[in-house]
Amino acid sequence: MQAITLYRKSLGEDVSFEYNIYDNKFSPSNLAVRKVLMAMMDSVRARLTHLEVEYNDRMLADNWGAKRSAEWLVLLGATKENMQENRSGDIVVSRKFRAPMTDESYEFFYTRNDISVFPHYRMQEEEADRIVFYFSRYLQLIAPRRESEAFLAGLEQVQLPYKVVELG
Repeated sequence: MQAITLYRKSLGEDVSFEYNIYDNKFSPSNLAVRKVLMAMMDSVRARLTHLEVEYNDRMLADNWGAKRSAEWLVLLGATKENMQENRSGDIVVSRKFRAPMTDESYEFFYTRNDISVFPHYRMQEEEADRIVFYFSRYLQLIAPRRESEAFLAGLEQVQLPYKVVELG
């Protein structure tokens, strides 16, 4: 297998690793991409306190069915109270909610075969982003140095070859 490319950038005390979906030419349902997300999640699991998910009702219903999508949203903590609508005029373009990260929500993302089940999500430590998936464009880990080293060790453990490109 060809090595995946990760872009690394120092952000003060944190390190950012970005996995660019286009550069690596794997679909979000590829096992290699799942392994990247799993290694990211493993490296910062103890820090994750919140989950933020943005989605489009129609896309979810088309891809997964209305009933299944609704069950997933409830499992992940979506409620009428924490839901925000993003509108373009009178049309709801997307919805977003933020909820505590539970063991169930962690397991939900950890075991997905397709990491793009939702088009945009963030796993956070309080208000700080730790893992970001952005519209099948990139998957990013933002972690303290120690956890970022655990991420790379996790990739080695699952035998996923990688190369790191340093960014400014």
